[in-house]
Amino acid sequence: MQKKPKILLINPTGLYRNGKPITQSKTYLPGLTMLQLGAYTPDHFEVKVISESSEKIPYHEHWDLVGIGGMGGSGLVRGWQLADYFKNKGSKVVMGGIAASLCHQEWTLEHAHTLVTGEAEDIWGTVLADFLKGEMKQKYQMTQPPDITKFKTPAYHLLNKRNYGFWRPVQATRGCPFTCTFCSISEFFQQSYRKRSIEQIIRDVRAAKKHRTRYITFVDDNIGVDFKFCKDLWEALIPEDIIWASQCSLQIGLNEDMLALAYKSGCRILSFGVESVNKASLKSIDKEWNNPESYAKAFSNIKKHGIEISTEMIVGIDGDDKNVFEDTFNFLMNNRIALPRLYIITPVPGTPFYREMEAEGRICDRDFSKYNGGDAVFRPKQMTTQELQHGYWKLYKQLYSLPNIYKRLAGNEAKLSAFMRLFVWGTNLHYRKHIKHEITPGIV
Repeated sequence: MQKKPKILLINPTGLYRNGKPITQSKTYLPGLTMLQLGAYTPDHFEVKVISESSEKIPYHEHWDLVGIGGMGGSGLVRGWQLADYFKNKGSKVVMGGIAASLCHQEWTLEHAHTLVTGEAEDIWGTVLADFLKGEMKQKYQMTQPPDITKFKTPAYHLLNKRNYGFWRPVQATRGCPFTCTFCSISEFFQQSYRKRSIEQIIRDVRAAKKHRTRYITFVDDNIGVDFKFCKDLWEALIPEDIIWASQCSLQIGLNEDMLALAYKSGCRILSFGVESVNKASLKSIDKEWNNPESYAKAFSNIKKHGIEISTEMIVGIDGDDKNVFEDTFNFLMNNRIALPRLYIITPVPGTPFYREMEAEGRICDRDFSKYNGGDAVFRPKQMTTQELQHGYWKLYKQLYSLPNIYKRLAGNEAKLSAFMRLFVWGTNLHYRKHIKHEITPGIV
């Protein structure tokens, strides 16, 4: 009997400042891409999915084909390292994902045999067919977006449960219609926003639940764009008895009916990209539709409806001066944000912000492993690069000091169960550990 060709699909980890791979005991928020590709891989292949942050890569085994993704600069650089290794071992190596699609293609093709750009669901079968014929091309490019209403159920059985937390990924929508200049998601999906069918989403939720968990992360970039769609989905989720989290625009914070329904459907944590409390900074990144004057009211309303808040904010935008660190700290503490995440604005190759910084000659560091949201790689307008770098980590360490964790979480209004409250506390301590080592929370 002929042996099945062996495929290894890797989600690379990020890198410490000394260049070593970041590892931890579990992958708490697993990605979906490799599980999607696993579902689109025919049965005549043997497939293994690895999250390098929590699983050891089986270097000792022979792999006929190795597929590597990678989020952000640090993850992509680690992906290049892995590609070099497996290429030298005789495996065929294919790379793809958002970072590899947006950056200069020759950067990745120096390491991998093949580059897939764009969304891969409709391309993967062709790549595999060409591989079997020994005719893999150097480049495969998406010609049109795949029909997300026809996606297969992700191959959740490929997750090694011992190395993952209790959350399981499901996707309801793909993309984001907004045009934020720094955002790789907006550029990768070309400001498109597509919705799956409610029936398929529920099908995937049920498949994820078979892994003995009721905790679902909708890995959408902005689940709350279309309130009619959300209403239909959240009503359908009520009988599924799940607990879920996702990312959303802050406009939902002023919609009482949607918040009540979200909570009833199992929503307990929403993450919001508020980016800044500075109107001039928001305008410079094409996000002036965010209104800082309404933030406090929206946050209070969300928590009043029982939902906990995570935020993502950016420092170093052109409207920011050195006061941005104190202003951001006071804002997050005053609003008792449970899970604040911070980033230095980064000129991600392929984005409008990158093109702007390149045209103005303001990029000062070309080490792509530093393009991780925690390193200043360009010259800001109203402070030095060093001041931005120092102020960022000082702010993060201040936010996640033990007394300030307690101040943000004690007496919080959100109606979480004891288990979920413990999860939020644990996540704060996990982030605190990463910050101590100057690892940007969220990159692994």
